[in-house]
This record gives sequence, structure tokens and C-alpha cells, in this order.
Amino acid sequence: MFGGLQRLGHDLEIVSAMVEDVPNGGLPLRRVAPIPVYLRPDLRFNPTHWYIAGTNNYVSKTVSLPRIVRAVRRYRKRFRPDVIHFIENYGPAMAPLRLAFPHVPLTISAPTYQPNRPLYDLFLEASFASFDTVVPFSDAYQRRLLELRFRRERVRRIRWGIDVDRFDVPSDEQRAAARKEFGLGAEQIVGFWTGFIQQTTEDDLRAALQTAERTLRSDPTKYAFLFCFKPEHFKESFRAFERPGLRVFGSAEAFQAARASADVFLSPIQDARSTAAPPLAWLESLAMGIPILTTDIPGSEEAVVDGESGFRVRSPEEASDRLLEMGSDAAMRRRLREGARQIAVDRYSVDRALEEYLALWLDLANESGGRADPRESVKRSQAPSGQ
Repeated sequence: MFGGLQRLGHDLEIVSAMVEDVPNGGLPLRRVAPIPVYLRPDLRFNPTHWYIAGTNNYVSKTVSLPRIVRAVRRYRKRFRPDVIHFIENYGPAMAPLRLAFPHVPLTISAPTYQPNRPLYDLFLEASFASFDTVVPFSDAYQRRLLELRFRRERVRRIRWGIDVDRFDVPSDEQRAAARKEFGLGAEQIVGFWTGFIQQTTEDDLRAALQTAERTLRSDPTKYAFLFCFKPEHFKESFRAFERPGLRVFGSAEAFQAARASADVFLSPIQDARSTAAPPLAWLESLAMGIPILTTDIPGSEEAVVDGESGFRVRSPEEASDRLLEMGSDAAMRRRLREGARQIAVDRYSVDRALEEYLALWLDLANESGGRADPRESVKRSQAPSGQ
């Protein structure tokens, strides 16, 4: 997205709350150090990465927000943005944000709705109060915001996007090389799970394990499962999940090889109260021709079209039945691979997302009397900020 804005001639400043410095890739990236809070660290993180857990909670985000606002105000004085866009929701402390930026349109991305704490809806409404437009990533989340009585003109659904040229279907040679790393046969049906991605919890991990174990009991030689944890989430205790046909890994390299080997992405989300964003790992997998097997929660149907780009199920048992069907039907596997790729290209291209964001920002800049010329097809500047 940022590279696309630059290629189109836009000026931008990026203010990002990051624990560590990262290469900026030629982008005008301004790092703000978040304030860690360890009242109740996220237990999904292992001890070597608790410094990340300390910033992965709303208490930390609340106390870090003034730092971010000060940084945006500082850059705003010389940059004069047409629009300020927040990528991250910092919670109800954002309610008075309009006071800090009284004359600039404000927009915010809204990836997923996950009412996992008391008063969630009230806090959500407070966090969005200062924004001219809220951008949900799915039709399901848009419907939920309208149910919460957000004005329709304040809500514009824009699905997020990935570079579908970068994430492409692996060649036969690439798949064979990846499978060789794991000692997998060319005819085996390979499923992979990864976590913890957005919205996934240990309940989702257990559901995926139940599906894998049931499938392996049905046919222990035809199937193989690769469970890949992010390094910050991997714990040696997870090795206990291993058994013949099911292996556990904790490195980025293993994840890349597992995904290149995979016939299906096993990714249940158990919390039916939430909406699927969907996670970026889904979109990357779809673009690589990997169908997804998930649970039927609101929003999942937008990426996982039943029988076209994967399957939505109601239980680990039903998921296992679907895997057994796939294993016995080569034509179905081929159809799902093609359908997964097509869904990614049609619905989740970063070029499409960029066009829709630009249209939104141009509308707001013109309405506010900003510098943007309504006769221009391309808006000149915007300043995203967030995490």
C-alpha cells in the first residue's frame, strides 16, 4: 500500500508504534516506542518474547497513545496532511482524538469484531467516535457496525489486500523441494496449521489437533500435518502434540516450507461471536492456491467460499470428513487450488484495496476543503498513522 502511494506520486508520513527498529525500505517511517505494561501478559507468548506481550494489550496501547498523538501532531505541522488514517485501534482512549486534530479528516481501519470482554460494544463505539469514516475489512463487520447504529455514511467496507504477484502458486519443483525437507511423499495430502494468528487461541489449536488426529486414525499413511508456531509463541511443551504423521515446528523457515508443501490450510476459529477479518495468513495462502478449512463464523464465507476456495465446517469431525473427501478426489483438490487463487485475485488484491482507499481519502479531502483537486484522479498526500 505505501509503495503504491509513492509510485502514484503521493506524499506520506508513517508514524508507527514498534518495539524494535526495522529497516524502513525507503519509506518515511517514524518509529514511536510503545510503553510496555505487564499487568497480565498474553500467555500465548513464550518467556523470551514477553517484551512483545507487554505491548500487546489495551492497557499498553492506552498509555502509549499520547506518545503517538504527539508524534503525529509534530509531523503534521510541516506535512499538512489531507487525511490522517489510523491502522490500529487503541481503544476507548481514542474518543477525544478529534480535539487533537480538529480540521483534518480522520479514518481508521477495522479488521475484526471480537467481543471477548465485558462492555466491548461500548468501548468500540467510543474508540471510533472521533473518526469520519470507519473502514471494516468485511461485509460481516460492516453489518455489525450498522447493527450498532453507526451511520451508514460513516462506514465504508474495504477488504484489505496482498500482493498477488508476490504470493503465487508454487511450481511443482518448489513443492517437491519443500516436501523433501520434511520427508513427505508426492502423493500425501499435507495440511498445515499456523499460529497464533489474528483471533486464534489455544481453543482453536485444540480443534485443529482434533481434526488432524481423527484424520490420521482414518488413514495414517495418506495424510501428514505440519503445525507451525511463530517463534514468539513456540514452547517446547508443544512437542507433546507430535505423533506419527503430525509434526510441530517453531521457526519462520519451517513455516515457509510447510506452506509451500501444503494441500490445505487448517485454520478453525471457534469464537462464533466474532467476525473473520480474514487473517492475512488466509489471504496469502489463497493466493498460493491453498484452500482453507475453517469454521463457519461471520465473514469467513467472504474468503472461504464453500467448495470453491475451501470449506466451512461446524466441528473437528466435519473438518476431518472434508479432508477425507479431498484425499479421495484429485479433481476436487485441483478445483479448490484454482478457486483459492481466483478468490485472492478477485477480492484481495492490494491494487484494488489501494484504489478504494484513495477514493475514500479523496472524497474526504475534498469535502473538508483540503488541498486535493477534485479534478485530479490521484490524491497528492495522506498520512497514515498507527501500528
